[in-house]
Amino acid sequence: MTTRVLKATVPATAADVMRHLVDQTAFPSYAEDILSVSDTDDGCQQWVLAFRGGTADWVQRSGRPGGEQPYRIEFEQVRGDFQHLKGAWTSTDLPGGGSEVAFEIGYSTSVPHLAGAIDSAIGHVLLNSAHQVISAVAGPARITAGSHLLGDPSEHLRQS
Repeated sequence: MTTRVLKATVPATAADVMRHLVDQTAFPSYAEDILSVSDTDDGCQQWVLAFRGGTADWVQRSGRPGGEQPYRIEFEQVRGDFQHLKGAWTSTDLPGGGSEVAFEIGYSTSVPHLAGAIDSAIGHVLLNSAHQVISAVAGPARITAGSHLLGDPSEHLRQS
């Protein structure tokens, strides 16, 4: 399974960030490659992501675990184009104001012999979309981890 992490500091508080992130159906208005997110009858969300001239589609269940992590949303694919897809959004208030937002995702694609190329490319789209969402809901984002994953995925492939 491929794992990617993107972290950013933003001017918004953790509570404000979470208030926006729980409304995932709004994500298409924040990120150009998220074509749609719609609620399903079983309490999940149907996602459609632009990918390589087509789409990647999946249904995921999302929830807030609460407890010691009040500003966390976990999600997991229940059916769709990935073999596995699981991750979380976490926001933590910073002492000087603002917050740190982390997007963590683990995934594997359904074509093992092409995993290196496909995983890199889909990871690029997922992280760029997360960066656009963070910037839209929390203000200007300063990337503190994962910035190297936001570049051109073909550049990453040539370096591998």
